[in-house]
Amino acid sequence: MEIVPGLEYGVYSYAEAARLLGITPQRLKRWADGYFYERRDGQRYSAPVLRAHAHREGVLTFPELIELFFVREFVALGVPLPHIRKTADALEHEVGEFPFSRRQVLVEGRRLLVREAEGLLKRPDIGQLVADFAEQFAQHIEFDGDLATRYYPQGYNRQVFLDRRIRGGEPVVAVNGRAIPTRIIFALWQREKNPESVADYFEIPLSAVSAAIRYEGEWRLSA
Repeated sequence: MEIVPGLEYGVYSYAEAARLLGITPQRLKRWADGYFYERRDGQRYSAPVLRAHAHREGVLTFPELIELFFVREFVALGVPLPHIRKTADALEHEVGEFPFSRRQVLVEGRRLLVREAEGLLKRPDIGQLVADFAEQFAQHIEFDGDLATRYYPQGYNRQVFLDRRIRGGEPVVAVNGRAIPTRIIFALWQREKNPESVADYFEIPLSAVSAAIRYEGEWRLSA
């Protein structure tokens, strides 16, 4: 099945995806598209880490974004990029594209992840396997079938989420069946400077307004 950017599977520009991941667009492009680099013996090519058969350069789908969350965390844990790439290759043969964010790996597949990652997904300083991150990350993911569908960023009591089926996957708060983008709530708060008036305008709890403001504010500080 081909998964392409759009309302069903989410659509993120590289700039927006980089903002959500807290990395530079240049680094994101390298992970998604690969890159050439110079060596003494000539030019070499580093293949993308992302395992997506229908990837379109310049934009990401929701499953691709979730995959790169894993790449980011493994890199932050000190795992060399070639090791992450080799693990993705091995897992892809077992479960298909988007191997890190499959239910089979996240929820049911610790043995699979450990087996395929042995000697690869380990911190080089202490040799500790970082498979624990997958189990922790799964607590913030909802699935539709085998693919991740919704992601709840940590620290917002599940009030803020990204869902590939809602508004192209942009961050929202949902109250009484309505999904309101956090950027819109934040923009109104910047103008009004009064969370209570924002809550009244959207007819949503103050806690939802506060979560949206904090979410957008933290991303802007880290950008």
